[in-house]
Amino acid sequence: MVVPNYALCPTVTIDEIVRQHRAAIAWTYRNIAGFGGDPERIAVVGHSAGGHGAAMVLLTRWAEVFGLPAGVVKGACTISGLFDLRPLLHTSHRHRLRLTADTVIRNSPVLTPPAQAPPLLITYGVDQTDEFIRQSADLHTSWRAADLPCALWERPAVNHYDELLALTDADTDLTRRVLALTQGRVDA
Repeated sequence: MVVPNYALCPTVTIDEIVRQHRAAIAWTYRNIAGFGGDPERIAVVGHSAGGHGAAMVLLTRWAEVFGLPAGVVKGACTISGLFDLRPLLHTSHRHRLRLTADTVIRNSPVLTPPAQAPPLLITYGVDQTDEFIRQSADLHTSWRAADLPCALWERPAVNHYDELLALTDADTDLTRRVLALTQGRVDA
């Protein structure tokens, strides 16, 4: 398991955060074998803002940007992520986040599904704000309309903050589904 860190707004822009996510995957692909890992089994998991990053990684043109094969990432799991940044343009946070209309469109994976993508598991806990639920459902709808392999998983009795606890236990459904992604499968 690789757990990269990244800079945050307002120190850097959202474009820079996405670049850092992508660079972390490229570094992992090139170096993981030296740590006993398999570069052919990379899956990306992200929660909240990290869920946004996980989805954005799937939009990467690996050959063009990093000189890597197209299938670097075998699967991804977003856990209550943000996928449509347009609502942020209408909040007081837009200045601190340095958002423009172009930045928001470029960094909203719900608006720009890729032509091809590995399997994506979109999950959320039902005990949280409607906006996280809507954003997950909208990403699923957008990517299904683009005929991309994805599944939407609503997790009952789970809130935004305790969702990640399931990944600390190897015997949970979430952990099992994330491991399936390393083999290019999205288990519903």
